[in-house]
Amino acid sequence: MSLNIIWFGSLIVRIRSRTLWNIGANFSNFQIPSGTMTSPHVKRLAIVYQDLGNWSSYYYSAPGYSMITPVVGFMVFNASNARAESTEKISLDTRGKAIVIRFANSTIPESMIVPGAKCVTFSASGAFHLSEVNQLNECHSQDQGHFSIVVPLQRKGRDNRKHSLWYLWVIEIVLGFSVVALLVYFGIVSLKLLKTKTIQAMERQADEDLVLDTIWVGRGKMPSATVTRTQPNLENAGF
Repeated sequence: MSLNIIWFGSLIVRIRSRTLWNIGANFSNFQIPSGTMTSPHVKRLAIVYQDLGNWSSYYYSAPGYSMITPVVGFMVFNASNARAESTEKISLDTRGKAIVIRFANSTIPESMIVPGAKCVTFSASGAFHLSEVNQLNECHSQDQGHFSIVVPLQRKGRDNRKHSLWYLWVIEIVLGFSVVALLVYFGIVSLKLLKTKTIQAMERQADEDLVLDTIWVGRGKMPSATVTRTQPNLENAGF
């Protein structure tokens, strides 16, 4: 297997079809499984690998989504005739096995699950297809293409709305408890005031009901209660 570095972050891997069948191919971000055949069959093939890096959004886009990894991809060509002026693009048949795409230059920590993240596969026509990301933030494919991981653009807005609703919910609970506490406090104060006024009214009523006569003692007056004597009841009053 020979490697040649070419322009624009590209890498060319030349490999025999027999080697691809026996052990597969493992280069940069891609792992092609063993048992893979080319269609049509060729003796030698050239795999052109690309990492678009910061140019990813310039060449590819997924409306409604934002890429969180660079776009990486590979294409397969017939390399049987090294003197040929043009190269023929060929396909791969993995016989149901998955080509694993790893994003080595990604800012996503390994084993960190990003909510809403999807694998995106870009076709040569510019169309894209979404699929699930596994727990290792890897993507799977059955053929060549360009790949990235994306998240929905509106996700941030939904999170902000959820956070705002949660914040308002907490404020409503705190205000509710505060209102209840104030009502209880004012209720207790009102009961105490009512009780105090009732006692004062009873005391005034008692003072008004108790009227004492006054008598002169020397040069001053003093209160004097009226004395009611019980008249004696004599037995045998008729005798």
